[in-house]
Amino acid sequence: MAIQFEETQDLIPETPAKILLACLAATLVFMVACYIAGIIGELWQPALFAVITALAAVIILFVKLRIKVDEENITVGFVKMYTVPLAHVIDVKKGDIDVARNYSGWGIKKVKFRNYTTNGIDGAVTVKLAGRNVLTMTCKDPDTLYDILYRYRRQD
Repeated sequence: MAIQFEETQDLIPETPAKILLACLAATLVFMVACYIAGIIGELWQPALFAVITALAAVIILFVKLRIKVDEENITVGFVKMYTVPLAHVIDVKKGDIDVARNYSGWGIKKVKFRNYTTNGIDGAVTVKLAGRNVLTMTCKDPDTLYDILYRYRRQD
């Protein structure tokens, strides 16, 4: 299967992620210094914060939004991937994420919405799928993704 579109996005943009991890590390160093100075009487507090900091670092550095379109499927997700056959694509819209989430103009009710979005990216593609499902994805190149999915929409 030839991949027609593939994109990977960080959960949090690089600069804010670095700032967040630096703040967590500085807080951990401060808590250890307070323990050594005797201000914090028990070691479990800095140890618990060290575990939380390590978990946050793993999530920030390794959890990414992945979007892949091949000849048969759309696959999107962070950890657990969601796959939809291209034959289920009814309609496609692109635009700013606020407009895409609003689903303006479709007038659909009782629908299952799946939003795969990341911070710092405003362009989005929304896909109306068979079975009353709507899939919204932020991407760096929404025009290319839109063009690919628009070709596969159902014509009936």
